[in-house]
Amino acid sequence: MRLKLLSPPLSLVFLLVLVLATAASFFLQGQHALPQAHSQVQSKVRKARIVQQVQNVPSTAYLYYTIKNTKGFALARAHKGSNGQPAGTLETLLLLGDEFGLATSDSVATIQLSPDGKYIAIDGIRDHGEQVWVYDTQRRTIGFVPNHVAGNFLHWLPGGNGHSFLYRPMLPLGPDAPMDSNGSIGWNPGLWIVDAATNTHTNITLQVPSAYLIDATASPDGSQIIYSTSAGLGMGSDAWLMNRDGSFRTHLVKSTGSVEAVLGLFAWSPDGTHIAYERLTDSTTPFLNAGLWLMDRHGQQSRRLADTDGGHGFAPVWSPDSRKIAFIARTNTGDRHANLQEQALECAIGVVDIQSEQAWHVVSPQQTGMMLNINPNWSANSASITFTALNPINRVVGGTPRYWSARVGGPTVRPSVTQLTPALAHIVAIG
Repeated sequence: MRLKLLSPPLSLVFLLVLVLATAASFFLQGQHALPQAHSQVQSKVRKARIVQQVQNVPSTAYLYYTIKNTKGFALARAHKGSNGQPAGTLETLLLLGDEFGLATSDSVATIQLSPDGKYIAIDGIRDHGEQVWVYDTQRRTIGFVPNHVAGNFLHWLPGGNGHSFLYRPMLPLGPDAPMDSNGSIGWNPGLWIVDAATNTHTNITLQVPSAYLIDATASPDGSQIIYSTSAGLGMGSDAWLMNRDGSFRTHLVKSTGSVEAVLGLFAWSPDGTHIAYERLTDSTTPFLNAGLWLMDRHGQQSRRLADTDGGHGFAPVWSPDSRKIAFIARTNTGDRHANLQEQALECAIGVVDIQSEQAWHVVSPQQTGMMLNINPNWSANSASITFTALNPINRVVGGTPRYWSARVGGPTVRPSVTQLTPALAHIVAIG
């Protein structure tokens, strides 16, 4: 999401493994309709933002959002405040187009700014499939990238040209669909590296169908990629590490069984020495708790750190000093209705110290009065986080998140939160 609600977007993760099984089944049977749920796997790791227009201000000075209006989903922005909150009024940039957002089933899985600030990737989910819109912040144009392919955005790649991203291709759309490798005949793609500027791609062969891919993300220097695969519901999953070009592939973890057997939501520490990730339950029940795990960059010394919310699909978020991890924790684990209904989920924000392995909550629904407390973003000094709090969104008119700040002390320090903004209106996803 990595994955943010209103920051993976607002779409909650339905059933990760069920999605995988469905996707694999459709792929192997040669169907030509993308399973709509599969994109929600990636809904787990993502972000969205707001901003007002200022001349000659770089794109990184803005927060970007997808908002709902009477004509569908639109891209909007707001100036970025000192605490990472929106400042000023929300400015609508343009409609995403293609009537996207008119159906209540439409959602945005991810909205994310490229490392060079020149492009915004918007992963859209519809009944008939999933595609990625890319907005050029300089030319103010938008279009599908890559063209004529159904699939989903994973993460921008660090280093390189600053605007290439990891992409999971699912199905070709028409005769103009690009081949998966060097113009070869057939459709057997793995993991794509897509250039947002040129709409071209490089294929990395995974030796399994792309439908088996759960998650993939690159190291901070962009030299390595960790990814996970699964053959479907009840089949467990595997984690792998390879170089950016696909060479020197190494098997890291094999996970089987029904409890915490689906690996994903990988997050590298800023110093590149550790990888945080989550293990979700391999079950048809969609919103069971998951586990937050940690391993070193070689896949060794794996250990479990905390219980996490397994429904919203938010990736762990590292502090800039690589010492702590923020995560989303479900607070109503005893409510069986919330195991099945996304609108019943309640969550807090937790923090774990990787040295002491002590975990504690820094934000709770009791503090903000909101069911959902999500999207933690660390301050530069690793002493506080900015986050959003809201109740479940209305799919007709959008959500109304508020930005807050929380002090991150320690397990014995009393949590302290401060509201930073009034409620924002009609928000669908936060970048």
